[in-house]
Amino acid sequence: IGSRLPHLFQIRRTFGAMASDALTTAGKAMFDDVLMAQKLPSAVMQRFNECLITGDPTPEEDQKVIADAIYTWAREFGAIDFAHWFFPLRGGGGAVGGMLGAFKRDTLIDLDFGSKYTTKPMKACLPHERLFQGETDGSSFPNGGLRVTHSAAAFTTWDRTSAPFVLNKTLYIPCAFVTHFGKCIDEKTPLLRSMDAVKVQGLRLLKAVGLGKEANTMHSYLGW
Repeated sequence: IGSRLPHLFQIRRTFGAMASDALTTAGKAMFDDVLMAQKLPSAVMQRFNECLITGDPTPEEDQKVIADAIYTWAREFGAIDFAHWFFPLRGGGGAVGGMLGAFKRDTLIDLDFGSKYTTKPMKACLPHERLFQGETDGSSFPNGGLRVTHSAAAFTTWDRTSAPFVLNKTLYIPCAFVTHFGKCIDEKTPLLRSMDAVKVQGLRLLKAVGLGKEANTMHSYLGW
């Protein structure tokens, strides 16, 4: 038996490595388009995709359905918190290319406002309005002191083209980050706005040369 122990330990290490292999588990904790199509009613999924093309906000009733689906899925991965994840401009912070991300973390609970009691009880959930938009302080970015107090707030909004994911028991929601007046103070918003400009002018160009007359959107894959 003693002579077989090294062999048994080697087998255990091999199978352990296979179970934790990043290539076999890549993307398993992402709520991407494929998973969304499985979890959502087809009508909700269709309207969600249409809003991505037009830029219209997701209807509130659909927001509730999507939030409930993401909450149920995230809990299966052990998530107890959620966070709006963004990449603010940091001025002289020394970070190259916006390497330093930021997030505002909250627990997956909220008051049960449907309760008849004056003191509302707590319930575990992902509030739909907090999935799609959040509020935080924006006066510190890019270097502080640039905005007066009454407009110092900033807002995070879910970039619906980026999939939420679960990491270390936290549901991360990729977001854009803008000021009270809609000015971008992050790395992501200029990219999204440039992609939108490429789409608008690209469709205009296609129609001008008689190509893609039925196209209603364009997708940029620069760098892939």
